[in-house]
Amino acid sequence: MAASCLALAAALPLSGCTSGTDVARAAPAVTSPTAPVLQPGRPGEPNASLTGTAAAPTPSASTDPDDVRFLHDMVVHHAQAIAMVDLARDHLTDTEVKALAGRIADEQEPEIAYMAKLLRERGQEVPPQAENPLFGLRDHGSHGSMPGMATAQQLDQLAAARGVEADRLWLRLMTAHHRGALAMVLDQQRDGRDEVVTQLGDEVHVTQLAQINHMQRMLERLA
Repeated sequence: MAASCLALAAALPLSGCTSGTDVARAAPAVTSPTAPVLQPGRPGEPNASLTGTAAAPTPSASTDPDDVRFLHDMVVHHAQAIAMVDLARDHLTDTEVKALAGRIADEQEPEIAYMAKLLRERGQEVPPQAENPLFGLRDHGSHGSMPGMATAQQLDQLAAARGVEADRLWLRLMTAHHRGALAMVLDQQRDGRDEVVTQLGDEVHVTQLAQINHMQRMLERLA
């Protein structure tokens, strides 16, 4: 008996010599990490060091209305960006502008598909623009709650523009469009709760901010 107690004590130094039932009852459940956990800050904010229960992972809300609104609106917002590329692509003359236009379309098409997937997973309605970015093209500008959306008149002007003026107009409209997307991302970061959606917003912010800076340099060159 003494030998078995010593063996059990070596395996469980804090529990002593107890029965199997007592050992199971005595084993505490792990509720939080014992070491600090670094939580990355949002853009412009410092990182935070979390300890105790604050560092324990928590499930994110998957149907928060602010997150759903962001996904729904950003699908439509991205769709107009693709439509703007489609309207101007054949009339752009600057090689660098044409390359950026193609890259924006190539990047935003899969992002639309991903956002539609997130909406379906959360049991939410998917805008028709997820399947056809040109759906309701002349009505895109009527989404007044979305910053940066081009009006129907601006889209007509873009479709009619030729030469370097087409390059300049496309850059101006797309710069305003991207800035609107950044404003939408900041709203989601302030009000949203879904970590997956926030991560998507962070990626949109980084990509489109870099493209804004690129377009500003191109506008200066084409002035």
